[in-house]
Amino acid sequence: MFRLLRWLIFLGLAALVLFLGPYYIKYTRGRDAIPPGVTLGGMKIGGQTTEEAVANLRATYERPILVFHGDHRLVLKPETIDFRVNAEEMVAQAQVYGRGWDALWGFLFYVSGRPPVPHDIPLQYTYNRDKLAQWIKAQAKQYDHDPLPPTVNLETLSFAKGRPGERTEPGQTAINIIQAFVDPYNREAHFALIVEEEEKPGFQALETAMRQRFEKFPGVYASYFQFLPTGEEIDIDADTAFSGMSTVKIGILLLTYMDNDLPLPDNITKWISITVTSPTASNAAANALMFHLGNGDVMKGVHRVTQFYQDFGLKNTFIAVPYNSDIPPPIIRTPANTHPQYHTNPDLATQTTPRDMGVLLAEIGRCAEGKGALLAAYPEKLSPAKCQDLIGWLEKNPLGYLIKYGVPKGTRIGHKHGYAPDTQGDVAIIYGPEGPYVLDIYVYQYGWVVWDMSNPLMADISRLVWNYFLFRTGQEQLPPPVYEDNS
Repeated sequence: MFRLLRWLIFLGLAALVLFLGPYYIKYTRGRDAIPPGVTLGGMKIGGQTTEEAVANLRATYERPILVFHGDHRLVLKPETIDFRVNAEEMVAQAQVYGRGWDALWGFLFYVSGRPPVPHDIPLQYTYNRDKLAQWIKAQAKQYDHDPLPPTVNLETLSFAKGRPGERTEPGQTAINIIQAFVDPYNREAHFALIVEEEEKPGFQALETAMRQRFEKFPGVYASYFQFLPTGEEIDIDADTAFSGMSTVKIGILLLTYMDNDLPLPDNITKWISITVTSPTASNAAANALMFHLGNGDVMKGVHRVTQFYQDFGLKNTFIAVPYNSDIPPPIIRTPANTHPQYHTNPDLATQTTPRDMGVLLAEIGRCAEGKGALLAAYPEKLSPAKCQDLIGWLEKNPLGYLIKYGVPKGTRIGHKHGYAPDTQGDVAIIYGPEGPYVLDIYVYQYGWVVWDMSNPLMADISRLVWNYFLFRTGQEQLPPPVYEDNS
């Protein structure tokens, strides 16, 4: 009986070997160096030998990745940052599941048609943190940038947004890069960028646009701009000496207000009205005002006006003799006409600069608001009401061209223009979309200023300034002014 039992056991084992033998041969022949069901870093890695498995694992992860800094596409090789997978250690850990009880259970699962028990060996890697930080820093230095200013279209006199600034956040960028290296499928990373956009662009872009438009003018030009709420300025050769013409009459008007209480006497009001509203900007009326400033002596009035300009720090502005006078004017030297950068053949009788007249009108605008240097210097002679009244007269200037032609109809604008054969100027205070600003423009052409060049120039510059404020405030910009064809 015992012998029979041994034979039955022997026959059973033999039958089991004969049955399982083919399965075992097929199972062992189909095995790679990595046991079935075992993944490395989430990937099924093949390889007949240990060396092949190690090489395949490295080939999967130790590949270059693409790194994007905004629109810039960069390639980062693993050796640049010493990125290295601990492939030998990972393969060794995986092969443990091909021995002992794990191997037996794997074979039995194979025979029964069941999938193997899954096991994953987490990805093990090293890299040089300092080299990664240096690489990120180098790319940031090259591709990070401050906010780029708005751009201008001179055909439409309109502005478009510039590019926002981009600044690298190195910590998150490093995390993004390493994630790309350890991901076998998505081999792309992006710089973590802090976007810096100007809430309200400054006036540098406006100055650039103004200069581009001025460069189309075939003559000498100069301009001054000041935004009254902040005092920010644009100076385009604003210390160039020009003939003063009628623009320096603003000082005559201001002194007249300083000498008289409100309401002004009727005769003074008459001469102011003629000075401002006459199509020819009546020189006779300006002389009459200086006659009153000189207490019956027009030359004394002339000297008072010039002295006022000097006392107020406007050293480049003077009136040497009355308008249309036969008296030979003395040679008066100023900082602007002594060493001129541009020669404009300025009148010996009266001269100024865009800066002088722009600063004066800006201070009159501040005086109207109850503040500024004029009120501080002449508290007993000036008041906000007087300055408001003066600006009110400048708003009655009937000339609708030059700077005024560039702003929308109905805009509150006070300006004083001046003409000479070879020179034109316009000085304006404009109550714009963000508050009052002063803009003045002077041009010179040898022999004769061509109206069809000077008027479009001043109007275009004025429209550029107006549109820039609309752009800053997010409003729809205006089309260019339309000029009549006088050909």
